[in-house]
Amino acid sequence: EKVLQRIANAGYRPTALDVSAVSGAFVQQQQAHRALELFRLIGVAGTKSERGSAAPTENHDDSRAATIDTFHSLVHCFGEVGEPGEALKVLQAMQSEGLQPRADTYNLVINACAQSGDCDRAVEAFNDMQRRGIRPNAGTFNRVIYAFGAVGRSDKVMDVFHVMQRLGIEPTVVTYTSMVNAFVQSNQPDKAVEVFQLMQQQGLRPDEMTYNSMINAFARSNQPDK
Repeated sequence: EKVLQRIANAGYRPTALDVSAVSGAFVQQQQAHRALELFRLIGVAGTKSERGSAAPTENHDDSRAATIDTFHSLVHCFGEVGEPGEALKVLQAMQSEGLQPRADTYNLVINACAQSGDCDRAVEAFNDMQRRGIRPNAGTFNRVIYAFGAVGRSDKVMDVFHVMQRLGIEPTVVTYTSMVNAFVQSNQPDKAVEVFQLMQQQGLRPDEMTYNSMINAFARSNQPDK
């Protein structure tokens, strides 16, 4: 870290690969804050030669890929330590550098928000993803459904599910289980049963988590014998 700072202070710009290597080490040590500060101190837009090249070079492509991977790791790290706001800042910093986040990076941001009960930010990231033309996948929708369920907003769950269907994205076992959980948490066991039956009609096999959710649904509906 100190070496990179000295290089920057001397008027030279470290490559994104250099910054990514040091930041990646911080991320691996669960020191995401230090990694982000390093990004802010030195910057990750690349060297003068990278920006001045007439055409992208192989090194330039490698540099961008390494930088995107490091941003992705930072988002993951902030999500793991329960700081969705910082994860969103990393995403915004990434965009300000002209780098296109991947769908799985957005998924990490949405998951970080969902796990902390910040449904509004999860939806904000989901909407931003679509505005930028990044196609969501099943994992994206699973996390948004979870986010709504975690705060008791089961009224939005079917809306998200219908958007998923409209885009032609196949729901997974996790999708249906998240929906079941959302309805169980909001005291709507009958809705949970409907989703469970729909899942079976689609030929998907429930897993242990799905069955556990259904047990909770029947318990709440005073039908434990089912």
